[in-house]
Amino acid sequence: MSFSADWLSLRFDADLRARDAGLAKQLADALPSRDLRILDLGSGTGANLAALAPVIDRGQHWVLTDNDVGLLDQVLPPVGVSCDRLAVDLAGDLSEVFDPTPDLVTASAFFDLCGPQLIDRVVTETFAARAAFYTVLTYDGREAWSPPHPMDAEVLDAFHADQRSDKGLGKALGPDANAYLADRFSEAGYKVLTASSDWLLDQSQDGELIRALADGSASAVQAALGTATAESWAKDRRNAAKVMIGHQDLLALPG
Repeated sequence: MSFSADWLSLRFDADLRARDAGLAKQLADALPSRDLRILDLGSGTGANLAALAPVIDRGQHWVLTDNDVGLLDQVLPPVGVSCDRLAVDLAGDLSEVFDPTPDLVTASAFFDLCGPQLIDRVVTETFAARAAFYTVLTYDGREAWSPPHPMDAEVLDAFHADQRSDKGLGKALGPDANAYLADRFSEAGYKVLTASSDWLLDQSQDGELIRALADGSASAVQAALGTATAESWAKDRRNAAKVMIGHQDLLALPG
């Protein structure tokens, strides 16, 4: 599965505002005070690199991975940060991207698209590397659109069903992904910390993103609810005054 560069650009500011600063600082404090090798899964155009590199604030070499080489080609690493770009199908064997061994494995808005088998492989490889793990903006299923609409609950149920379909990375866990990650890393002996990183959107500054969300959600539920119903909901939702979309950040540190 791949997203357009326009969508990734549109969500960048909302993502940056939503990230939990406290959890990011705990990550930076826990990492070794030397040059680091960082593996980023599903990198897209490099939003995670742009947001996280200044927080870590030491020598860094990033390995950026995505199945869309066109997105990777648009990555502009910050000054003083080096990177490799690997066009790779993350649904397959991960041994290539974990060699050489990373100090940190990270991702942004990725794991809710993944099936449990892929997450299991990531946990196994991360544990074998004794690496830290940090993922942000994993969708957790909570949404609140204001003012409310009588179809909100039905649309959300249908959207969750679509979220759990196969996106090319196995039958996706969708809203259950963050809890699954926490359980698997806890079982591996990691210390696991989580924090909310919700989008808090306002029509005055995020109107374009709200309209895109409404249209995207309507498209996802058309098959279940019918085109007319989905489009009727989206027509009202494009002008929602406020929208909350629930996300979680997760930090897992080796025991």
